[in-house]
Amino acid sequence: MFFLSVQIVYAILTLVLWMSWSRTPIFHELGLVAGTKLSVITVVRDEEDNIGMLLETIAAQTYPKHQFEVLVVNDFSTDATAAIVRDFAGKAGFALRLLELKDHLGHALPEGNYKKKAIEWAVSQADGELMVTTDGDCQVPENWLAVVAAFQRHTRAQMICGGVTFLANPSSFARWQTVEFASLIGSGAATLRLGLPTLCNAANLAFTKQAFLEVGGYQDTASTATGDDLFLMHKMYRRYPEKVLFLKSPHSVVRTSPQATLAGFYQQRKRWASKWSLYKDKRVSWLAAFVFIANLLAVIGLLGVVFGKMSPTVFLAGIAIRWLVEWGFLSAVLCHLGKRGFIRWIPVVQWTYPFYVVFFGLAAQKKGYRWKGRDLH
Repeated sequence: MFFLSVQIVYAILTLVLWMSWSRTPIFHELGLVAGTKLSVITVVRDEEDNIGMLLETIAAQTYPKHQFEVLVVNDFSTDATAAIVRDFAGKAGFALRLLELKDHLGHALPEGNYKKKAIEWAVSQADGELMVTTDGDCQVPENWLAVVAAFQRHTRAQMICGGVTFLANPSSFARWQTVEFASLIGSGAATLRLGLPTLCNAANLAFTKQAFLEVGGYQDTASTATGDDLFLMHKMYRRYPEKVLFLKSPHSVVRTSPQATLAGFYQQRKRWASKWSLYKDKRVSWLAAFVFIANLLAVIGLLGVVFGKMSPTVFLAGIAIRWLVEWGFLSAVLCHLGKRGFIRWIPVVQWTYPFYVVFFGLAAQKKGYRWKGRDLH
């Protein structure tokens, strides 16, 4: 009965997330916000295959070109990334600046927190009131900046977390990632509304320059290479608990690339999983521990059925209750992200998800991962 009880509690928690997501209002306003100067910040490393498309989608923004600037921080790229940005600057139609991190730092960092240093430097150089971050491999919708600016003016938010999904890709692996990633976006939005901020993504994040400086940027997380988005969100929430909000708008969903290989996926998710032990809010750690235990029991339960140690009826009852609620929650999130056609992939993710959670929960216990050609911790 312990197995069944845990799965029911898991289903109840998922139902709470589903309800919280459903109650998050959709923001429809697309009106231009005169006077709000935006600074788009992206830190890039070896993105020659992607940076041009990101800049093209930024150039297509409906937001007035004179009301935003773009700061691209080149993080020691070894390819043609910097040259592409310089070439684009001559035809951009908006203020585009290339900042060379190696000129700012002058040396390698022992902690490996290059991105945090890059963002801090970019913020210090920015002319805008509102900083908007994205990644070099992303593509942004044409109303992205207009919606972010309107939402900030309407709510007076100090930090805005936005939706992210994957670019179209026909592979089964990419489709699996799309559904699994939707669960992260939905959970992050839902828990934030519930007063328990857990997840956000730097691919679509905005914060006021004033708030960033007031919380001290990344001063107390400088020793970790990861968490430039999550840990900043937690600091912002402690300072402005009513002004850290999720922007639920179909016009503001940023698209990025799924991992093409299992090796890349492993390093990315290990990097993400390594953040959980560093959270200061113990409620988040307890939630993560419960999710791990619930999925571990699902794996053990399946093995128990296979080897005749658990009743198939009990196992299927627990899994069915859980899956039904998960399906509803994920369907709602996928529809918002413009991925309605991926709903049929939810059962595939549900079958494999417990093994995925257990694997990366254990893998994260060993520190260190490789990202962008660097060995980090």
